[in-house]
Amino acid sequence: MAKKQLKHYDSDSDVESYLQQHQSDVESDDEMATISFGALKSAQETIDEEEGKSSNKAKKSKRADKEKAKELKESLKRELALSKSKKKVEEPEPQSDSEMSEGLFEEEDELSSDDDDERPTSRSSKDGKKKGKHAPSEQSSKRPVPKIRKIPGLETPKDSSLYKDIRFDTAFGKADMNKIRKDYKFLDEYRQQEIGEINKMLKDPKMRNKLSQREINDLEYQAKSLRSRLDTLKNRDLQQDVLKKYKEEHGIKGKFFLKKSDQRKIVQKHKFENMKSKQREKVVERKRKRRLGKEFKQLEFNSRSDR
Repeated sequence: MAKKQLKHYDSDSDVESYLQQHQSDVESDDEMATISFGALKSAQETIDEEEGKSSNKAKKSKRADKEKAKELKESLKRELALSKSKKKVEEPEPQSDSEMSEGLFEEEDELSSDDDDERPTSRSSKDGKKKGKHAPSEQSSKRPVPKIRKIPGLETPKDSSLYKDIRFDTAFGKADMNKIRKDYKFLDEYRQQEIGEINKMLKDPKMRNKLSQREINDLEYQAKSLRSRLDTLKNRDLQQDVLKKYKEEHGIKGKFFLKKSDQRKIVQKHKFENMKSKQREKVVERKRKRRLGKEFKQLEFNSRSDR
């Protein structure tokens, strides 16, 4: 302990009182030294528990105050809604059919809100929020229907041209490809003539020298695309004819549907039968090479898996 400085005292009584005080301080220090750490710890725990209880009580009181404030707000809202409904009943106005229906819906909503005090989803449904993560967004039934409605088949594309061809309009339904092909089959002759003219230009050395490399490439690409277009149209016509003959041979009447794989087989068989000998040899050789390639791939895969 730090040394205490003795003050100057006049009487003996003052000296005695000072000595007694000093002795009591020494005794209290000795008592504190004798107390164990366990006793000190238990005392600290009791103090902490008392402080925790007091803080919990304060929290509970705050929660209770908040709940009371919420209840007061809800009661005020209900009173306002009731007063509004009473005013509407007292002062009726001439309304249209749509407004009358809206008023009925509003009254039903107010009555249902009065009956069911605890409805947490009412606010969310008014705001248009979702109840759950994957639930569809809700919308009020009071919202008027827009005057301009989108009708399927009548929408126009963004980059629509000035002139429209009503023959290919989507509003008239799906187009009949067989009928269109029959009506516009004469275009094949023009395509064939165009291919001949392009090939003639490319073969002529004088014309070829006048053209740049880019123009030559464009002409070659144009001829190739026209040729492929003609081939696809001819194959489609051949398929239709073969299926028609197949139907007549088997005596099928009415609607006739075949799987695409069966249709392909019938068309391939017809093509193979009407081929020349050299063409057949080429087709057989091509199939043989394809089969060999598949077998080699399987062998390589099996050898790798064995390793």
